[in-house]
Amino acid sequence: MIELNKITKKLLLLQRNELLSVNQKFLRKRFGRFLFTNIFINFFQKKNIEFLAEELFKKEIDTIKLYLPNNVQNIMDIGCGLGLSNIFLNKIYNSKANFYLLDKNKIDKKIKYGFNKNYESYNNLYQTKKILINNGLNEKSINIFDVEKIVKINEKIDLVVSLKSMGYHYPFENYIELFKSCCTTNTIFIFDVAEDYYEKSLLKNIFDEISVIYTEKSIHSLKRLCCTKIKFTN
Repeated sequence: MIELNKITKKLLLLQRNELLSVNQKFLRKRFGRFLFTNIFINFFQKKNIEFLAEELFKKEIDTIKLYLPNNVQNIMDIGCGLGLSNIFLNKIYNSKANFYLLDKNKIDKKIKYGFNKNYESYNNLYQTKKILINNGLNEKSINIFDVEKIVKINEKIDLVVSLKSMGYHYPFENYIELFKSCCTTNTIFIFDVAEDYYEKSLLKNIFDEISVIYTEKSIHSLKRLCCTKIKFTN
């Protein structure tokens, strides 16, 4: 079972609104996201959240298992949040992979869901690293980057994963320059895109091969893609 502390349970509820109960969603809608984010969230019962989080992130990794490379040395997770999906990836690769985790390290007073170039954040990268270590990752394999600072990765990345983040809340193209520096034509990209964005994106000019591996219908419907043979065109 995934182990979470009081702080990370609160963060997770704010990051993943699918973990909210019907009553919690009503409060958010009725009183607005500012009061929800800063006041109501502190009083929620969070007894079952570890079980729900385990179920949610295991299910998400199950949707991509067939598309994962057999062997990887370096994995990049963009918009990693608390990094919970990497607990399952670490098990799949028998603790032999290195993880490069990217996200904002800030807590915004107001959360905005949806698609936005300058997306809002509710995260604590110190807590991300702490959770991963407590859930079986070797500290030496964890490399964490605040995307609001300069991100430089010297290793070649074998697998890029971004679930409900890059392409879903903000454009894939935000990271093209980084990909040019650390990815190759053999790098596999698995990420979600908002359905509306997919039709307007430049993805078909960036990858030679794009496969839709999963779809989800919700307020912000998504397509989960597996993309290969990046062309690095501007």
